[in-house]
Amino acid sequence: MLTRVSLCLSLLTLFISSVLSGPTGLHKRVEIQRYTGDGDTSGRHLVLLKHGASRAGVISQLASSVDIVYEWDTVCNGFAAVLDSVSLALLQTLPEVESIEEDGIMRTMDTVTQSDAPWGLARLSSETKLANQDASQLNFQYTCDDSAGAGVDIYVIDTGVRVSHTDFGGRAKWARKPTFGPYVPIDGNGHGTHVAATTGGTRFGVAKKANILAIKVLSDIGLGFTSDIISAMNFVAEESSGRSTVVNMSLGGAASDAMDEATKGLVKAGVHVAVAAGNDNVDADSSSPARVREAITVGASNISDSRASFSNFGQAVDLFAPGEDIVSADFLTDTDYQSLSGTSMASPHDIEIKLQKWALKGALGLGSVSTGTRNLLSHNKE
Repeated sequence: MLTRVSLCLSLLTLFISSVLSGPTGLHKRVEIQRYTGDGDTSGRHLVLLKHGASRAGVISQLASSVDIVYEWDTVCNGFAAVLDSVSLALLQTLPEVESIEEDGIMRTMDTVTQSDAPWGLARLSSETKLANQDASQLNFQYTCDDSAGAGVDIYVIDTGVRVSHTDFGGRAKWARKPTFGPYVPIDGNGHGTHVAATTGGTRFGVAKKANILAIKVLSDIGLGFTSDIISAMNFVAEESSGRSTVVNMSLGGAASDAMDEATKGLVKAGVHVAVAAGNDNVDADSSSPARVREAITVGASNISDSRASFSNFGQAVDLFAPGEDIVSADFLTDTDYQSLSGTSMASPHDIEIKLQKWALKGALGLGSVSTGTRNLLSHNKE
């Protein structure tokens, strides 16, 4: 009898212990990732679900008052929503949920300067440092394939594009869905127009026969919410099926798992994605989407073949491209141009790496990049 009592007590102790500690496979409560960048959030949350999880099934469990702003099924499985506290708490307990984060701000990656030199194109077709070190000249020579960009769609996800600018030669237009966020299809900032002309302008661009499709996700002061950007990426992934497609995103912000996952999904969908490394002179691993290894993350170099002083660096940076004192189309009229600096300006120079199978040559001077950063400069010679 004593043996039976002891056995029962042992089993009871084991049961209580297992209840208190929980089974090995018990779902861990999802912590909400707080936005750590500058500015306010949109008030939305970005909810990523595990692969194969039913988005409709998860949403059906939420209160009817919840506002589902976006749903994503191509670049990632998830949604953006304005959630009440009860629904947010519920989502944290569901095993289908991978992550939840606040919808923060992404921004352009440029700084304004006052010179007018399209030296960046010339450097791409020169095997050595430019003999002319005057960044104010407009008489540099650029050699490239005369069919560069033909049959290729380049989506510029940015502040919009002045599609009527003469440098586009009629090849630029707004995407079928031109805006994500509370915007009208107009570039009131100039950043997107400048970037777009560097990707595919007749005079200032690297892929002179590509189709330019504009999507506005950033305001006229160069700021936009992560949820709008992810939704634009999801749209491009759906639109690009069967077509040669490139996306340039000269934008970035605080680290975001949702932004990273969507960027990876866009690449997985067969889209070549170029992103700016950032302008804070810090390791690019601290920001999104720059830290995504599947994308091409581009740092900025200057006319001296050195890393631009503002450019981010580190193992996330795949290569450097001209990004200081870059002349390209302006947004004020159909013929104006302006000079801007930033990794935003460097990123579109990467486009032809995909279009012309560019060779990457170690062209930066020794000691000009930080330890752990790839010493590679964009170049279009085989």
